[in-house]
Amino acid sequence: MNELTRTTITSMEAAEWCGKEHAKLLRDIRKYTEQLGEAKIGFTDFFKESTYVTDQNKTLPCFLVTKKGCEFIAHKMTGQKGVEFTARYINRFHEMEDEPQRLLTEHPGEVAKLIQALASRMDKQGSAPYKSAEMAKIICEQYGICLPVDFVKAPGYEQLSLFGNDF
Repeated sequence: MNELTRTTITSMEAAEWCGKEHAKLLRDIRKYTEQLGEAKIGFTDFFKESTYVTDQNKTLPCFLVTKKGCEFIAHKMTGQKGVEFTARYINRFHEMEDEPQRLLTEHPGEVAKLIQALASRMDKQGSAPYKSAEMAKIICEQYGICLPVDFVKAPGYEQLSLFGNDF
């Protein structure tokens, strides 16, 4: 999952929160982007054009809506629906901010190739095998791949050196 999808919601989700049909929210967002363009204000800070695939395997248009985009939509709404939409988007973006910052991947094979290449390089440079394991664990964590806690086992003499000369 890339950075963009971790900092946006889909227009489908926004439409549900607004109590609108998705097609009507798309119409509204297109109108907003047109008006922003006429004012020479970039709209990509608010809305990013995208697509999604339906259960029937059709590719349809949607928008990725940023936090600014949600604020924009919220300012266009009044009454109970406006209050509910605002509360939902605020909660959702706070949840996203609280999530661990990871680079999730749909291609674990590519991560494995990266680890293999780096481990080979480290081996050629004379690094201890557990250092390669530490490197592999760090990369896996960055890509959201969980390894056992005891994946890296440093030799006892290395662990003792962590305490310095206090003995």
